[in-house]
Amino acid sequence: MKAKATTSEGPEAQTFFRPRRLGHVNLVVDDVDRSMDFYMEVVGLEEAYRRPKVKAGFLSNGNTHHDIGLVESDGPLGQGRPAGLNHTAFELETEVELVADYDRAIAAGIEFDRTSDHDIAHAVYGCDADGNQYEVYADVIRDWRQARHGIVTKPKPDWTPGSTPPNGEKNYHRDPEIRRVEDAIFHPLRTTHAVLVLENFERAFETYRTVVGLSPLIGDADSDFAVLGGTVGERDIGLFRARRGRAPGLHHVGLRVWSETDLENSLKRLAEAGHEIEAAFDHPARRGVYIKDPDGIRLQFYVDRDSSAGTLRHCDEETALYLV
Repeated sequence: MKAKATTSEGPEAQTFFRPRRLGHVNLVVDDVDRSMDFYMEVVGLEEAYRRPKVKAGFLSNGNTHHDIGLVESDGPLGQGRPAGLNHTAFELETEVELVADYDRAIAAGIEFDRTSDHDIAHAVYGCDADGNQYEVYADVIRDWRQARHGIVTKPKPDWTPGSTPPNGEKNYHRDPEIRRVEDAIFHPLRTTHAVLVLENFERAFETYRTVVGLSPLIGDADSDFAVLGGTVGERDIGLFRARRGRAPGLHHVGLRVWSETDLENSLKRLAEAGHEIEAAFDHPARRGVYIKDPDGIRLQFYVDRDSSAGTLRHCDEETALYLV
C-alpha cells in the first residue's frame, strides 16, 4: 500500500511527522561489493557495516549511522528492481514523536508500506505518488558505532510504533566527529539532499509536505519545481516535474564537501584516476560537479557560496537542478 497524502491544501493544512533533516539515502545497486569500493575510494565514506545475508552495505563519515545505504538488486531488499533510488530517509527528534505522529497519521487514514526495527533506529516507510519510497525514523541508540559495525547478522524483530516503550532521548549527534578519508578522491561532510523528478508532481509535493512534514522553502504544488526542508532549515529534498529529456526517478544525491579548495583538489585526483565528470558548474550560489557511480546513479559534490533559499527563487528549472 502506498502512503496517501489526503490532507487539505494551504499553509494551515495538517502535517503528521516533523523531521529534522534528511538522514540518509538508500540506493539499489547491481553489485554491493563493487559499489562499496566506489563509495569508499571515490566518494570518500567509510564502511560502517554490512549485512551479507540480505546483500546490503552501509557507509558513513561519522555524521550518522549511515549517509548512504546500498542494497543489491537481486537480494531480498532489492527485490529485482533496477539500480536507482531505494528510499530517502528523514530523521525525527525522538521515538516518542515517531509513535505519536504515526498514531495521528493512522487515525487520519494515512497508509504506510511497513514499519521496521533497525536495532539502532525505529522506522516507518511510505511512498509518494510516483512510488518513490520514503522513511521517517528515530534513533533509539546513541552509540551506533558500538551497536552496528563489521558484519551484522542479528535478525530484525517484528515491531510497530508503540509495541515497545518509546525512547524519549534525542539520540542523534548534534556535533558529530566527521572522519575524513584522506586517500579517497572526494571528502564529503555528509549527504545533504536528494532531488527527484516526478510525473505526479502535485500529489508527491503534498505527501512530502503533509505526511512527511517537510516545510516548503521554494515553490508549491503549482510550481515548476519545489524545495522542502526539515526543522534544521536546510534544503533536504528537491522536486522537479518530469519533462522531455528528464525522466522520472532520482536525479541526484547531494554531498557537501569541506571547501572549494578541497573540491578543486578532488577534481585533479578524479582526472588522474581516469574518472569522468558528467557536468561541472560555477554559480554565485554554488560550485560543484556531477559524477556517476558504477550503476549510473548521479552524485553531486558541492560547496555553497550562498545557501539562502532566495538564490533559487528566480532560477529557471535547468539552473535550479544544479543548485538544489
